[in-house]
Amino acid sequence: MRSFSIKAGSLLAGREILPSLSKAEILDFLSGAAQGHVKANGLNLVLELGTPAEYYSDIPHKDEWFSNLHLQVSGTKLVPPPLKETIANDHALRCASLPFDGLHDLGSSLQLSDSRVNGQAPKISIRVGVPVDIHFSSTNLRENKLNLTLHAHPKFDVKKIGLAIREFPGKGVETRKQMAQKIKWGRAKDGVRAGVLAVTLANSDSVLAMLTINRRTSRRQWFLDPDKAVNSRYVATQLFDKDLRQLRLSVLEPIDPDRFERGVASLLFLLGFSPAIQVETQAPDIVVTTIGGKLAIVECTLKISDFQSKLGKLVDRRNSLMQTLETTGHALEVGAFLVCALPRPQIAIENIQLAQHQITLLCKEDLTQAFEQLRLPKDPDAMLASAAARLAERRQAVG
Repeated sequence: MRSFSIKAGSLLAGREILPSLSKAEILDFLSGAAQGHVKANGLNLVLELGTPAEYYSDIPHKDEWFSNLHLQVSGTKLVPPPLKETIANDHALRCASLPFDGLHDLGSSLQLSDSRVNGQAPKISIRVGVPVDIHFSSTNLRENKLNLTLHAHPKFDVKKIGLAIREFPGKGVETRKQMAQKIKWGRAKDGVRAGVLAVTLANSDSVLAMLTINRRTSRRQWFLDPDKAVNSRYVATQLFDKDLRQLRLSVLEPIDPDRFERGVASLLFLLGFSPAIQVETQAPDIVVTTIGGKLAIVECTLKISDFQSKLGKLVDRRNSLMQTLETTGHALEVGAFLVCALPRPQIAIENIQLAQHQITLLCKEDLTQAFEQLRLPKDPDAMLASAAARLAERRQAVG
């Protein structure tokens, strides 16, 4: 990853990486961004704010796996550009010194979307990372031996770190341990201070590491022994798709909606559900059942443009199914899930709207998290019950 700046047609885009700033410079930059002002690549960029300015921050939830500071500043909506201008910009991007295959390719590279055409307001999204985190490429679990590496900011006080582990299946409560005192910290090098934990475990197919900073959770992460797995569905699927490479591509980097739909169904199977892709076009994309007899319907989408349409269809089909079940003597609740391949900040839908319609939105972050949990058998009934409880809480909160 490197810095760059590109001007093509009416577009100005780029990335600036600043490897070292003082504390005062960082605070000044964040304060300016919160007020809609960003200095990048020698330019002063200004986001036109509404009156009053609109702010949003990720809402913490009980099942978080990673936590950092977040603030989103939204500006006033832009007028969609004429089609002629959009096409001209695509041509200009292909001819640029650093070429991109049109605006879609540029947006994918920067993990941004064009707010002029997707219905969203333009925004500045601010995230502040944690001062210490697990270094994944240097962490592994093999033959009941866990080698875990932490990377910390050289000026961070490592005494503020807490690290607990839980091995699975383990041998009783003695397999749950606090390990922060056993981390061996080296000297700072190249702007990073590394800490290493090497521990022999009793009986572990996987290990859950729980990292805290000042007694607040910053990271929860499962580490898996690649030669072991408890989930038989995972073992069977991986036999034909080594390391689930094709499944991950179809779900996390999708380019074809049908393949994305099949990938979501396969992911649901690995999570313990019994999914069925529907052949009829006037039907939900997927209907799932659980061992306990619960039902849920799923709609999948790659695009922002058809989000409201998908939401409306999902609500209608869920209500129709519940009515039919009631008339046939099946007093069942039906869960409704909208699965989108995009990251949550790129999805133009309000949480209040989801809560009112009792729809659970699953975005790219949720799909990524699901892959991290596949090796362990899941309880689909408990997952649906948990989703329903969260929706009830949100609906009550919004009145």
